[in-house]
Amino acid sequence: MPSSVVELLCELIAQPSVNPRLAPPGAPEAGEHRMTEWLGRFAAAQGWRWGLQPVEPGRSNFFALIPGGGSDVLLWEVHQDTVSVQGMTVPPFEAAVRDGRVYGRGACDVKGSMAAMLAALVRVGAQPAEGRPSILFACAINEECGFSGARAIADFWRGGSEYGAAAEPVAAGVPPLAPLFKGGGELSLREIAALRPAAALIAEPTELNVVVAHRGVARWQCTVHGRAAHSSRPEEGANAVYAMARIVQLVEEFHRDTLASRPGDAMCGPSTACVTTFHGGAGPNTIPDLAVIDVDRRLCPDETPEEAYRELTAWLDARAELGECRLEHHAPWMQSRGLHFAANRAWAEQLAGVVRSTGIESRLVGVPYGTNAASIAAAGIPSVVLGPGSIAQAHTADEWIAIEQLELAVEIYYRIACGM
Repeated sequence: MPSSVVELLCELIAQPSVNPRLAPPGAPEAGEHRMTEWLGRFAAAQGWRWGLQPVEPGRSNFFALIPGGGSDVLLWEVHQDTVSVQGMTVPPFEAAVRDGRVYGRGACDVKGSMAAMLAALVRVGAQPAEGRPSILFACAINEECGFSGARAIADFWRGGSEYGAAAEPVAAGVPPLAPLFKGGGELSLREIAALRPAAALIAEPTELNVVVAHRGVARWQCTVHGRAAHSSRPEEGANAVYAMARIVQLVEEFHRDTLASRPGDAMCGPSTACVTTFHGGAGPNTIPDLAVIDVDRRLCPDETPEEAYRELTAWLDARAELGECRLEHHAPWMQSRGLHFAANRAWAEQLAGVVRSTGIESRLVGVPYGTNAASIAAAGIPSVVLGPGSIAQAHTADEWIAIEQLELAVEIYYRIACGM
């Protein structure tokens, strides 16, 4: 097993875990299964009890339990998936250590935090259990494109049919990856459900500030249906790209004129809307009969994704003049409410105090992006976000994290695990 947080991070980077939605078709780096398998081997080597929660075909949340002697349980959550490696200027899965940094896909978002959490948990596991909380360590799938892993985790403590349906197949059989995990013993889904956390710590690159609020998100696709024709006779077709160009301009207008006129959230800033992808056309000599865009709508913490979707789609329908073309709005493929400050303040102030005890000035902040914290908080569990690295390095062509931040994070997580 790796002996330092840097070695741990290098091994994590070497496990490709690109979100399948962000990888090219058939890409060997797609999926979190290699990451899940590595986590199982690591947990087994530590003697931790572990468990899997199947969420999507071939994709499972991972859990490990590090028992303490106190009555409280803390949930530590960090996601397994990364964004695409296309366009990277450093080897994505061959970690490079130089100039006080570790480079590679996921170094910052968010395998650096994962390495720091694991290093802290190994360290605390060697200490007496008395007086410290139990840590339920959870690694979710699909944070980058849907939050389905985090929602499945939250379902344990929301109750209802989701948990019952998820538990029975695993209780009746053996999870597909179980033969790889030879130590510690199985942690069943029913046992996980009984470990309702007093609070949750979600890992993301926050520069060791404590995120107490963030925006929500709704993402969906719009399709314009036109009519194909030979490009030498464009009047015989209905050009879907031209029509979609008008929709793109309307989304920009909605952002600029409607959302910008509303007061933003004091911590997270204003709501936004933008178009992030545009695909259309079948060939250079054919009038396009189809065009598709992705719409990204960011929400203030008091908005709901359902209301945001209904508002913008109705607004577009009322203004779209597309002639013979037809506009179709698809159901959101990603949606989550924001994280609200009020429910998380007391827990956040405790964590900020731990960070400050190491000599680092940590602030309570709001951020414009979304995290798994909102899904966990929806189960009534106080949830905040804290981790090493800067969001400015996440998803970049030469993604990196500073070793100094990694080492500080290990100490901070260790003190939290010891009971603060």
